[in-house]
Amino acid sequence: MAGVRRRAAGLRREEVAALAGISLHWYTAMEQGRDIRVSDSVLESLARTLRLQPDERVHLYRLANRNIPLETGSEAYRPTASDPELELIVNQFGRMPAYAIDGNWNLLSWNRAADEMFGGFKLSCKEDGTKNLLWLLFTDPAFRSRFADWETSAAKLVAAFRTAYARRMEDPCVSEIVEELGKTSAEFVGMWERHDVRCLHENQFRMMHPASGEIDLRSNAFYAAEREAVTLVVYTPGSAADSERLSSMLKAGG
Repeated sequence: MAGVRRRAAGLRREEVAALAGISLHWYTAMEQGRDIRVSDSVLESLARTLRLQPDERVHLYRLANRNIPLETGSEAYRPTASDPELELIVNQFGRMPAYAIDGNWNLLSWNRAADEMFGGFKLSCKEDGTKNLLWLLFTDPAFRSRFADWETSAAKLVAAFRTAYARRMEDPCVSEIVEELGKTSAEFVGMWERHDVRCLHENQFRMMHPASGEIDLRSNAFYAAEREAVTLVVYTPGSAADSERLSSMLKAGG
C-alpha cells in the first residue's frame, strides 16, 4: 500500500546484528533473554534497525527493564494546547474539574468546571505564553487563592512534580521550570529542598470558590499509554454536599 512504511522483515540474526552495530553473540544473547546488561544506545540501534513504531520502542525498553528516554525524532508525539482530542476528553467530565498537562506540567486543555474552580486558566500564563501549573501555583495570586490550605496543597504538588521530574531530568524544559521558580519564589525553594516525593493521584485538596465556598476534592491522575507525556487529572467531590457545591459553582459562573 502506497505511503505505508514497512518494518524490516526477513532479516537473519547476522543481518540484524550487523545493521545495529553489535556482535552476533551479543544479539543472540539478547534474543534468547539471557541475563545481560543492555545499554540505551544498543536499544536505540535495534529500534532503528527493526523500524519499531513508538509503542513498540516503549515495549522494547520495558522488556529490557530500562527507563524510556524522551523521544526526539519526528515521530515522537508532542502534546499541544490545540489538540482537539484532548479537549473532547476533558469536556466529557461535565461538572467535575478536569485538565490535561504535559510532562512539564504545562496545561494543554481543561473543561469549564476546572476553569471555574481554579479562577480562569485563560487569563494567566507565563511570559512566553505557556500556562504552567506549578508556575501558577507560586506566582498567580488568583490561582493561589483558590486553595483553602495553600501551603499544604502546594507541598503536595511540589512533591508530585519532583516525582515526575525524576523521570524527565534529561528534558531541559523541566530543569528550566525548577530554575525559574527557584529565582522567583522562596516558598518554592523551601518546599523543593525538602526532597519530598509523592504520586499525583489520590491527593485531597480543600478548594475555595468565591460563590460556593469550600469544596473538598480528590485528584485522580490518568496516564495515557500511547501518550507518555500527557496526564489527565480529574477532581471528584469528596461528598454529596461537595457535589452540590460544584453544581452551584457552575450555575454561578453562568
